Amino acid sequence: MKLSTNAAALTRSAGPAAGIPACKGMDPELFFPAASYATAGPSPQEREALAVCAGCPVREWCLDRDLEECSVASRIVGVRGGMRQADRRALHGRLYGVRAPYRAEAGR
Repeated sequence: MKLSTNAAALTRSAGPAAGIPACKGMDPELFFPAASYATAGPSPQEREALAVCAGCPVREWCLDRDLEECSVASRIVGVRGGMRQADRRALHGRLYGVRAPYRAEAGR
């Protein structure tokens, strides 16, 4: 199953036209730390991944892509677009409720 938060695929892809992702060429495992809870602060591994995202020229593109590709919040894993898993799941719920609307351009 392809998860939309597959950092390995993103780091090998050309990425968006706006620039090269800061994670390109990095070990994808960094972006898949053990899941944390929204009430807890970021883990040390999440902090390291978030630091990479902080200076990324395509951070917003990455976050938008992740939210558009995930039809349900439970498919959101890891750190992507400058946000950790718990925060992106909460944002997904606020934006779309239980399920995101179908988007033909998301490549489904």
